[in-house]
Amino acid sequence: MSVAQKLASSTYYRVALEVPAAVADELGGILIGFGAIGSATKWSRRIARAGRKTVTLESYFRRLSAARWTTIVRRLKRAGLIERELEVAPPEPIVDPGWAAMWKERFQPLPVGRRLLLLPPWETGRGDGKRCEIVIDPGQGFGTGHHPSTRGTLLAIEHELGRGTIGSALDLGSGSGVLAIAMRRLGVAKVCAVEIDPAARANARHNARLNHMGRDLRFSAELPPDERFELIAANILASTLIELAPTLIKRLAPGGRLILSGILEREAPTVLARYRPDLRLRRSYRERGWITLTLGAA
Repeated sequence: MSVAQKLASSTYYRVALEVPAAVADELGGILIGFGAIGSATKWSRRIARAGRKTVTLESYFRRLSAARWTTIVRRLKRAGLIERELEVAPPEPIVDPGWAAMWKERFQPLPVGRRLLLLPPWETGRGDGKRCEIVIDPGQGFGTGHHPSTRGTLLAIEHELGRGTIGSALDLGSGSGVLAIAMRRLGVAKVCAVEIDPAARANARHNARLNHMGRDLRFSAELPPDERFELIAANILASTLIELAPTLIKRLAPGGRLILSGILEREAPTVLARYRPDLRLRRSYRERGWITLTLGAA
C-alpha cells in the first residue's frame, strides 16, 4: 500500500452544526441515519435570541463529499430540523486517531428480536445457529442495526413475516441493505430495494454479496413502474414519509402491510394523519424517542 493509500484509509470527515441544545441528541441520531459513525456536542457560550442555549454538534463520517453534505443539509433544512438561514461549513478531513479500532470493538454481534443476528464481517461464525445471521459491513449506507429506527423496522419485519408467507416486499431508502437482506433471510421470495444515493447502493450490493445474495436482491435508484408489494418498509425521514404517502399507499398490495420508521415520537401523529383513512395503525415499536409504525388496510 502506498503512502497516499495509507493516509486515505486513516482519514475521516468532520462536520459541525450549531443547534439548540434541546434537539442535539435527536439531530445526532438523524445524522447517523445519513451515515455518520458518531456525533459529539460542544457547549457554546452563545445564547440564542430566543433564550435557548446552543451547542455545536460535531458528526464524523468515514466518507463524505462536499456534494453529499450539501444534499444532507438541504434535506435537514427542508424538514425544519435546522434553520434555513444557517451557514454550514464543508466537511473537514481529519486523520484517524485510532477510532476505527475502538469502533470495531464496539460493533459486536447484535441479536434483534427472536430470529435475527447482525454481525460485522470480522465477527462471522460467532452465531449459535439458532438465529438468521446477517453480515453488514458498515459504510456510507445507514443500517448497522444499532439505531432505534433500524431495530424497530427489523422487529416489525420479523413480526409480519411470522404471520404468514409474503411473496413480494419493497425496502424504500435501503441504505446498507440490512432490511432487504433481512426480508430475504426471513423468507420473502422477491425483494426490491430502492436507494437514491449511489454510495449507499454500492455498499448495499457489497453487503448482499457478503450474505451470498448478490443475485437475489436488486438495488435501484427508482421504483419499478406499477409494481405493488405485500410488504413495504421505509426507514427514512418523517418529512419524506409524509411526501411519499400517496405513492406508498398506491404501491401497497391489498391486505399488505406498510412499515414506517425514522420517525421521532412527536412526529408520529402528523405522519399517521397523511396515511388515513386508507390505512390504520396496527402495531408500533418505541425506543429512545423514536417510533416505528406498522399500518394496514382500514
